[in-house]
Amino acid sequence: MTATATRAFLQQIHKPGEGCLGYIIADRDSAQALVLDPRHDQVDEYLRVLKQHAFKLAWVVDSHTHADHLSGAAELKRRTGARYGMLAGTLVKAADTPLADGQKIALGDTLVEVIASPGHTPDSLTLSLDGNLFTGDTMLIGGSGRTDFMGGDAGALFDSFQKFARFGDDTIVWPGHDYAGRSHSTLGKERAHNLVFTAGGREAVVEKLSVRGPLPQGMAEIITFNRKGSAPGAHIDGHTVSDMLREPHAVQLLDVRSPLEFTGDRLEGAWNIPLEELEARTGELATAKGKLVLVCQSGNRALMAAQILDRRGIKDYRILDGGMQSWIKQGLPYSRGKRVISLMRQVQLGAGLLILLGIALGTFVNPWLYGLSALVGAGLTLAGSTGFCGMALVLMRMPWNKVAPTTGGGTSGGCSAGGAASGSCASGGAPKGGGCAVGG
Repeated sequence: MTATATRAFLQQIHKPGEGCLGYIIADRDSAQALVLDPRHDQVDEYLRVLKQHAFKLAWVVDSHTHADHLSGAAELKRRTGARYGMLAGTLVKAADTPLADGQKIALGDTLVEVIASPGHTPDSLTLSLDGNLFTGDTMLIGGSGRTDFMGGDAGALFDSFQKFARFGDDTIVWPGHDYAGRSHSTLGKERAHNLVFTAGGREAVVEKLSVRGPLPQGMAEIITFNRKGSAPGAHIDGHTVSDMLREPHAVQLLDVRSPLEFTGDRLEGAWNIPLEELEARTGELATAKGKLVLVCQSGNRALMAAQILDRRGIKDYRILDGGMQSWIKQGLPYSRGKRVISLMRQVQLGAGLLILLGIALGTFVNPWLYGLSALVGAGLTLAGSTGFCGMALVLMRMPWNKVAPTTGGGTSGGCSAGGAASGSCASGGAPKGGGCAVGG
């Protein structure tokens, strides 16, 4: 969406079906732009929007070191020459411009203020611009980023929230994530409803946020990638792989998507070892004949798989550019399997229907039946904050989600969709087990 609440240009970039939110901020007169929190698999989308509006990317900023998705900031820096800013002291090597509390980033005559807001991570920051707060994972709608890993500090998070006291209730809050499909809030609404504001003081916030939860799936690989700021291994394009497949034993495809995804569109002859199982199953790759090529849906999980192989001393591999999405767009041959709606979309459809059913029953039968909608809403909030989704566990056992044994390097016992850990409602690029959010 594009906001009109400020003279500067503002566009929120999101990935359908995902909770990650990124932003483009630009000065219309000078055409200088800043990108905040870009995902690695959306770099081309950011460049497309910048080109569409004839903006020059001057800055790319990460609000913190992300643990639940791959950052595209280093790639945008490499492709545009933009400065890469993060809070001073960050461990991200590619971030070449340290930012300090109170610093102003100039985009022509548009000034963006940096507010150090540690708590979720030590290097968390918020950006302020003309009645807008871009809060990253510091303040989410109804909650905040977790503080139980990556150097998080619940007390520091509470203190960071107090820095927003100087802003009025009508200040627009643009978060770094939202798993319920919301785009923004206001500071007044957050003061009335946000867990950190309403918990009852610093000690109460520390107590509520100090409970440990499941870590985001693939967190080690994601953090390694984001801190290194560069992709491991070498890439290979689809047409080259297609040519290699004509020669016997020239290439062995390794698909690291979930078994459910693999039963859909896939490349003939590919082995399927889901990303979350790869660490324990690298021994199966010893029987591979030919160059190992890593395949996933869009390329993100293949990057993470490459880091696992590097760690296990396996270097002779390539990463398929753009994954299955790019392969299909190029018109290259593939096998069509059974089409199953992703688990995440099944959860969304099921939850939506149950909420509507609760409203209808509460209106026309008995007001107590509104409780069904409240129960489903509470379940979705739990899923977003912990990564555990009971509805997903039920749906995974439905007949249409049953999968056959995988081919090639062995059979797979996983049943997650889109690279998500069992019980998660996530799908798509970077997998998530536990999320990074609390409350909301």
